[in-house]
Amino acid sequence: MKYFWWIGVFCCWFTTSPAQDSSKNLFHHSFSITTDNDAYLLQSNDKYYTNGLYFQFNFAANNKTATIIHGIEAGQALYTPRLLTYYPDSADRPYCGYLFIQYKHTRLQTKYGLQWNATIGTIGNNSLGQNFQNGLHHTLGIYPVNDWYKQVQVPITLNAGLRYTPFITALAQEKSAKIVPVIELNAGNVYTNAKLGMMLVWGIYHHNETSALWDADISRLSNNNTHSFEWFVYFYPILTLQGYNATIQGSNSNTATTIAGTPELWVYQQSWGMVFAKKRWMSKAEIIYQTKECTTQYLPQRYASLQLAYRF
Repeated sequence: MKYFWWIGVFCCWFTTSPAQDSSKNLFHHSFSITTDNDAYLLQSNDKYYTNGLYFQFNFAANNKTATIIHGIEAGQALYTPRLLTYYPDSADRPYCGYLFIQYKHTRLQTKYGLQWNATIGTIGNNSLGQNFQNGLHHTLGIYPVNDWYKQVQVPITLNAGLRYTPFITALAQEKSAKIVPVIELNAGNVYTNAKLGMMLVWGIYHHNETSALWDADISRLSNNNTHSFEWFVYFYPILTLQGYNATIQGSNSNTATTIAGTPELWVYQQSWGMVFAKKRWMSKAEIIYQTKECTTQYLPQRYASLQLAYRF
């Protein structure tokens, strides 16, 4: 698969390139690439959340009492039904392409972490989902996907989100193990939902306010060292109460040919992940399981996520 081959070459070239270590204790910026795909789990067909590609640039702000990080992310997510070539008239989950740019503001202190975000984007024809998937399939010499004209439509999307993580001392006494509750709220014409989860971490782990777990491995706090080594594994179960999901429902901009769906009220997701960070580099790998997101889905979904970040 040429697309993934080139990503691998890109990552390997940077990880093996000789980079001089900074004499300073802190990194102030980071750039990361994240790729999600069900094909990484060697599944036999594309389905549901089938591909995601995200680019993120973070930079730490000057603050003497907390880690403050500004982040800008651009990405594209693709959703399809299962069995694309065998039953072209069936759609147990709607086609959807989602293209967006997002601003994130993260504040991490000893007792809590707080992140808010604002996102603008588009769902439907303007997301270039059809172009990307069929261009990739053409490059790989496999079947074209002909039913993208049925995708849901939201020409302009606006969304906002809030994540709160209380760093409860009683749940993080051991240096090698952490338990962190996670509360999320999202509202807008893409996602309106509430999430409750728990991050369970084991390994060599920074303080929460400078850990790669929260993409906070950059800082301007003079008493922290973002050069130092991290290696840990984590388990992250999360329960979502869905109010609205435009990647399933679309909007009143849906066309006459659009096949839309109805979101499940409750969705359970669990992630198993591993993070390795040393000096300028951070890498993360995750395997994600999610119950049915749409009421007509035949199956739950599984996919993997890979991230590589460079800190400077």
